Amino acid sequence: MRYFNVFLYSLFSILTLCAINQVDIIAPSSKGKESDLPTIREYVKTLGFNPHISEKIYSNDNPFYSNSDEFRANDLVNALTDDSKIIWCIRGGEGASRLIPYLEKLPNDKKERIAQNKKILIGYSDITALHIYLQIKYDWQTLHGTMLEMIVNNSVAETSVEKLKELILKQRNSIRFDNLKMIDNGIRLKNGKLESKIIGGNMTLVENSIGTAWQINAKNKILFLEDIRVYPYSIERSLDHLKQAHIFDGVDAVIFGDFVNCYNDNLVEIVKERFAKSVNFPVFTIKGVGHGHTNDPLPFNTHATISVQDEKEGLFFMDVQNVS
Repeated sequence: MRYFNVFLYSLFSILTLCAINQVDIIAPSSKGKESDLPTIREYVKTLGFNPHISEKIYSNDNPFYSNSDEFRANDLVNALTDDSKIIWCIRGGEGASRLIPYLEKLPNDKKERIAQNKKILIGYSDITALHIYLQIKYDWQTLHGTMLEMIVNNSVAETSVEKLKELILKQRNSIRFDNLKMIDNGIRLKNGKLESKIIGGNMTLVENSIGTAWQINAKNKILFLEDIRVYPYSIERSLDHLKQAHIFDGVDAVIFGDFVNCYNDNLVEIVKERFAKSVNFPVFTIKGVGHGHTNDPLPFNTHATISVQDEKEGLFFMDVQNVS
């Protein structure tokens, strides 16, 4: 009997360790390639984690998304409530916001579990909807970072992947950005420094949050915005919408990340400058965060400090704490 108890204890310890080191790999948006799944699983193993991918994660029955809303929602809820350490999205695309009504209808015990079971969510683009929801509802800290399909297909810079790995593995306490540039609108940082928290993500999804249960609240925060394949006039229209919906009321600053393949880079810059001159808070640009080949990780809802590097040239650096 004693040996049997020892066996049970050992088995329990192994299962607990596996759960703690588990990475839930989910597809809350569009469908990726079935052929990438084994490579994704092996990649996560090389980081020292136990990868978990739900059976039949992909379905051919939906023209837009990786699977039905119900399947994707259940997979997401399981990832939010189990004992895993990380939730890592395979890719973006479309459809993540359709899962939020399912999260809203969860029983109170599940919601309480999510509130107390904070872990690292990794993704960007369409995953912005989940970043915002988890921050607004549960005050989660999350990682705006590259997704697994991009990594295994070598479609993101290795330097960005290394930085993300260092954050995930807790090999660094923060990440520094040395390429922050202020758009001159007459606003200056008090004592040359700004301390706040960063939220946001893809501008289209930030705009789509307006009027929903997960409407972004950027008051006393730094709002980060990036996007892809949006015409310059449409960028300006979205910024006007966000302004008229009072999303910028009380923000500490706005940071524009990369706006990739937006048809006319010069007009995009004009839109940013016109926006900056129309507001009474600092506006910055940063390269290498967004949909480009370089997509450095950006921790959301953690302590961030922007400091002057060369005020005459409008250059700043930013230190952002890792998620805890």
